[in-house]
Amino acid sequence: MNAMKLRYLVLFVFALAVFGCKGLKEQQLGAYVGDSQTKVVYKNVGKNTEAVPKERRVYFRGVDEAMNQGYTLSNEGDADKSGGADE
Repeated sequence: MNAMKLRYLVLFVFALAVFGCKGLKEQQLGAYVGDSQTKVVYKNVGKNTEAVPKERRVYFRGVDEAMNQGYTLSNEGDADKSGGADE
């Protein structure tokens, strides 16, 4: 009986990790956050992220990815033109 409880516990923790942290994973992957309504992209740090309402946030790994989807930079000085870690 204890083995069965342990299996359910492991399954529950796994499901929580995979499905319960989706927003956190998206935020960690995105170096930039865009506003889906204004099509402006910001560096994904503190006040920039907070300025975009949660329901309109779109995360990008790099500037190039955002610009390819029609977003513009909020401030050219904050841009990292490398395009993200996946290049």
